[in-house]
Amino acid sequence: MIRRTIILVFINFFIIQTFSCNLSKKGDLDYLILENQWSGETVFYSDVSSNILKQKNINRGWSRLKGNKTISYFRLQQSKGTVLGNYFKDQKEYLVIQLENGRKYKWEKNYWEIDDKAFPSHLSRLKIQNEAKKMIGQFIWLNIIDSDTAYINNTILKYNKFDKAIVNGIKVFQNGGRDWPIWLELNVDNDFNTFVRYNGQKKIKGKQNYYFVDNPIPKSWGSDMIRKIINGQLEYGMKEEQVRASIGNPNTINNTSSRHNVSEQWIYGNILGKKKYLLFEYGTLVSM
Repeated sequence: MIRRTIILVFINFFIIQTFSCNLSKKGDLDYLILENQWSGETVFYSDVSSNILKQKNINRGWSRLKGNKTISYFRLQQSKGTVLGNYFKDQKEYLVIQLENGRKYKWEKNYWEIDDKAFPSHLSRLKIQNEAKKMIGQFIWLNIIDSDTAYINNTILKYNKFDKAIVNGIKVFQNGGRDWPIWLELNVDNDFNTFVRYNGQKKIKGKQNYYFVDNPIPKSWGSDMIRKIINGQLEYGMKEEQVRASIGNPNTINNTSSRHNVSEQWIYGNILGKKKYLLFEYGTLVSM
């Protein structure tokens, strides 16, 4: 009987202690962070343009992990931190960053960032910065020069598509769009800065390359073909790379094959009735 009483006392004591521990940890469970594909990566809060700094989204998107009061972006700008993971609360998804001082902040994700589909464009990943630095000393050829979210020219000189330049360095800065806030600083034989946004891996559809890493109009193609490409023209018999250089990447590529040939259909545009269709057989343009 005494033994049974002692066992019951120990059981009750264990239950009470466990319940107390659970209560004390409840606050931590409320802030459970789940790892994502970027967990452990080092990131920087990039400099942003004055226009972005005035936007409500970037100034209302950040808050302390254990709080709801939003924090102005200029207070976080140029800070360094580590990605912890995702946090969910009230049917909202957040990205959590821990700064070097140990403070944790959460970013309320935009709809295109949900489920880790995209990373906040004002955060610069050290991994991508290091990839961009590998291009220092390399030559590139300009491609997109009519958009200030792809190309920034601080000189009075005019540069053209296909102009050649050498990469001198990188700059972390965001002035719009959803791409990485990383730019290649170019040497174009003047004392002012010219930048082109870092492209990452070569793109073949859906998006355009901001620059070329190989000469897009080699002399071996002949002066007549090069002139047509510079003018954005097409002609039957063009190769795929010649078409890309002339009018850019298609939005969609459909591959088909049969016993007689291998073909690709390139579709430019997304609006029904305004799409352009090109057909290639064995890499040669045969229909448009």
